[in-house]
Amino acid sequence: MDVYRTRAAALDGFVASRLQPRKKFVEKTRRALGDLAAALRERGGRPGAAAPRVLKTGKGGSFGRGTALKGGCDSELVIFLDCFKSYEDQRTLRAEILSEMRTLVESWWQSPVPGLSLEFPEQHMTGALQFRLTSRDPEDWMDVSLVPAFNVLGQAASGIKPEPRVYSTLLNSGCQAGEYAACFTELRRNFVNIRPAKLKNLILLVKHWYRQVLPQGLQKETLPPVYALELLTIFAWEQGCKKDAFSLAQGLRTVLHLIQQHQHLCVFWTINYGFEDPAIGRFLQRQLERPRPVILDPADPTWDVGNGATWHWDLLAQEAASCCDQPCFLQATGDPVQPWEGPGLPCARRSGLGHPIQLDPNQKTPKNSKSRNAVHPRAGSKPPSCPAPGAAGAASVAPSVPGMALDLPQIPTKELDRFIQDHLKPRPQFQEQVKRAIDVILRCLREKCVHKASRVSKGGSFGRGTDLRNNCDVELIIFLNCFTAYKDQGARRAEILDDMRVQLEAGWQDQVSELSLQFPEQNVPEALQFQLVSTALKSWADVSLLPAFDAVGQLSSGIKPNPQVYSNLLLSGCQEGEHKACFAELRRNFVNIRPVKLKNLILLVKHWYRQVAARNEGKRPAPASLPPAYALELLTIFAWEQGCREDCFNMAQGFRTVLGLVQQHQQLCVYWTVNYSTEDPALRMHLLGQLRKPRPLVLDPADPTWNVGKGGWELLAQDAAVLGMQACFLNRDGTPIQPWDVMPALLYQTPAGDLDKFISEFLQPNRQFLGQVNKAVDTICSFLRENCFRNSPIKVIKVVKGGSSAKGTALRGRSDADLVVFLSCFSQFAEQGNKRAEIISEIRAQLEACQQEQQFEVKFEVSKWENPRVLSFSLTSQTMLDQSVDFDVLPAFDALGQLVSGSRPSSRVYVDLIHSYSNAGEYSTCFTELQRDFIVSRPTKLKSPCKVLDEKGK
Repeated sequence: MDVYRTRAAALDGFVASRLQPRKKFVEKTRRALGDLAAALRERGGRPGAAAPRVLKTGKGGSFGRGTALKGGCDSELVIFLDCFKSYEDQRTLRAEILSEMRTLVESWWQSPVPGLSLEFPEQHMTGALQFRLTSRDPEDWMDVSLVPAFNVLGQAASGIKPEPRVYSTLLNSGCQAGEYAACFTELRRNFVNIRPAKLKNLILLVKHWYRQVLPQGLQKETLPPVYALELLTIFAWEQGCKKDAFSLAQGLRTVLHLIQQHQHLCVFWTINYGFEDPAIGRFLQRQLERPRPVILDPADPTWDVGNGATWHWDLLAQEAASCCDQPCFLQATGDPVQPWEGPGLPCARRSGLGHPIQLDPNQKTPKNSKSRNAVHPRAGSKPPSCPAPGAAGAASVAPSVPGMALDLPQIPTKELDRFIQDHLKPRPQFQEQVKRAIDVILRCLREKCVHKASRVSKGGSFGRGTDLRNNCDVELIIFLNCFTAYKDQGARRAEILDDMRVQLEAGWQDQVSELSLQFPEQNVPEALQFQLVSTALKSWADVSLLPAFDAVGQLSSGIKPNPQVYSNLLLSGCQEGEHKACFAELRRNFVNIRPVKLKNLILLVKHWYRQVAARNEGKRPAPASLPPAYALELLTIFAWEQGCREDCFNMAQGFRTVLGLVQQHQQLCVYWTVNYSTEDPALRMHLLGQLRKPRPLVLDPADPTWNVGKGGWELLAQDAAVLGMQACFLNRDGTPIQPWDVMPALLYQTPAGDLDKFISEFLQPNRQFLGQVNKAVDTICSFLRENCFRNSPIKVIKVVKGGSSAKGTALRGRSDADLVVFLSCFSQFAEQGNKRAEIISEIRAQLEACQQEQQFEVKFEVSKWENPRVLSFSLTSQTMLDQSVDFDVLPAFDALGQLVSGSRPSSRVYVDLIHSYSNAGEYSTCFTELQRDFIVSRPTKLKSPCKVLDEKGK
């Protein structure tokens, strides 16, 4: 192929000279199609007075999208007619209209465009009139499809998302897959036209490669439509590059790499449709369960252009796999060009999309497969020939399919539990094999090793019950009698480990037939490392054998170690975490007492962590080493303890909370005192020293010298921010899942000198949000004063703001406020309960009117719970979803009148109050202004302890 022979640096010139269509031909065909569109608009769809009116025309196909290749391209001219009032009308009337359109085209061509010829081929596309425009140079031609269509979008402005009813009506029409794709031509065209010129050049290069694959004995009907490759190219660029200038060789390599991974592809965009509408959301879920690859048209959700049940992607994949060593993929230095990396893209030197993925054993080949629960192409028909664009909200892997380990972003919230069960929990069969192997290993060591063990403990994720499928680590801690102090371990360790290896190699002899024992390169001085491998189950366990001093002794679960254990540890002069193996049992017990569902959440977090690590493996320059996965286990437990503590909880809510803490890693201060505490003076000094160290701080609950939070958190934080906006964190109604209310550091863990910083970073509300709330409240108060009881003798005297928001003591997150409406109909305290239902009803009506008529920078919601005595509403940030203020609207007697600030009320006010009240604080709303002014006048720093106490009370 000429592409393969072109050097990587010369690909830009190759596209410009060989692939871009000739300008003269483009100008002639554009003029011809413009003239035809004008002729159709003038005469309608059929001749005569009764002709339907042409509402508008739309240009699509690769010519309309700017992705046409030299030497033959396709174009769509879509004619939107007023006689189509629904999708069904288009199906019913199109045959007659197409017949008359042919007559019109033949009549129009009586005055041909110079330099072009027109011919009608055999018509094989239902719903379109096809003809070919050819120049004098036979290499330049264009296949045109004239398509009459229902104008479902109207005069939609570019960038505006269609109303959900557009798509819900489409789904209710009983259409076949992509049957009405022409109705969405403008969306498809706009999706591609916003892309940089160089991305369109990459699309040309991919399409040229595809065209050159065709002659090599392959039938075009067996391969996916070229439009699928356009979308795949856009997806690759969005996920791995997003720059206007880039290497064409790198882009092409990425697309071909994706084609090789076609069994895992699930690509779609939510720029025009999404999960917000329940009917569309359910349909999309079914579409995403189709056989891979799934590539949904971004304009028409019924059209899966990837269609793994029909097209032979494997034929393209074979060609893509054979070309990696060609000159077009070699740099000037001779080094291979590396593909882009990003979410949903394959990692270099690793199979799968950013992580190891198992193939779905139930997925059949296109020839004998039928996809389920989705729209199917009609028998004997071809999918529409419209190419499509790709935009915001690209997603690369979707809901759980049995037997397939998938990416997280588009797994629906309700599917997360099943996803964990099906794909993350280890196989019981393999776990049993590992347990038997461990028993064999320990028996061998007890019987044959020179140095005798007092006891053995199992640790690692296997011992804690947090091991992932295909990613299991086991620690076997051998407590030896010859170690009587921490320092003894270092002196004789090498000799003991050599003896253990000799005995294992001699005594294994396939004792567990299903497993093999393999010794990798040893890179941990304090351990003997080996693997237990099951070829049949394609699983393995990394085992570390650690001889250790039995510092803790045989402790019952839940019993705290003697403080002397940790005093001796500190006096040993050890490095950070040097003797952590001595505390493996405490570590295991700390996790093992947790509920099953919390351990499942840990698996989900670790799966995400593993995907981030895989995507960044081999990058140059190398990113900072990630913190250990165990740090994420502890962070997950911390999130659950502080925000939930229930055995059953929403998995997405827990996951989102952990990701939020990861994003705040620079403030993390997490530790427990279940095994050590501040009672011992030496230990207290050590812990205070640890707490003064730079964040993040995540202390091992078993070993106070080990900060497991060390490492590069930035990559995790970046990925957490992106993942937090995906479908796995959306409720069924499309609203975001809210995290638990957890801060990255707790008040009682904060040193005295850091309290000001703690208050500033974690407790004080966002200033921008406070400003938006104050502006909204002023608008609401004015509206209520002007509109409430307009046609009634009742008058609104004044509206006063109260509660913590008004006093300046509101906490970040959810805070409270009062709007007290003082009314003329109350002339004494006792009357405040009169006409309450009527008053609340009128204020509710005006609040709802205000909600409709006024513009707000915050989300304004009136409570749907109708209560004749209580009225509430909330103001929530549009960008910081955890920031909101809940308001209670309280009608009240104006006992104070127009009191000047700082002046004292008349004593008569309190005499009347004492004679009127039955319950303490019954009429406290009448004194809202005094309560507010009493606190507002205090210094800002005095209000800070109020926030601290409020937080502690939570």
